[in-house]
Amino acid sequence: MKKTVKVVFFSSMLGVILAGLFFYNIKDKSEAKNKPFLYAFQVGVFKNRENANNYRMKFPLGKVVHDGEYYRVYIGITRNNKELVSNIFDSENYSYYIKELETTEEMEEEIKKYDELLKNSSEENRMTILKNMLESFLYDVQN
Repeated sequence: MKKTVKVVFFSSMLGVILAGLFFYNIKDKSEAKNKPFLYAFQVGVFKNRENANNYRMKFPLGKVVHDGEYYRVYIGITRNNKELVSNIFDSENYSYYIKELETTEEMEEEIKKYDELLKNSSEENRMTILKNMLESFLYDVQN
């Protein structure tokens, strides 16, 4: 009888612990999905600022951002036009990596305004809009 009680008690405790861990993990993932983010188009990562700046010169839209450890070269950001911006850079034959960067809700709303402008603009104006987006907003994002 004592052995059965021990098994039931141990099983119950194990179930409570596993349920707690499962709930905690889901809660963390849910909170991460609710954070505002941007899509950043990264073309390089460097330990040395000079190397990053030299590489940036290859891109008319390049901007170097230091994240505390690395110097990252970005050529564009967007919130709602990932495919459109990808097509722009693909047509320029750029090799890039799309990275999700956390931002603030205020910045996300401002980027959405630029995104609307980008979507409705002519092809010749899109690079200028992307450049303005980079210059205005990229300094506030977190890696």
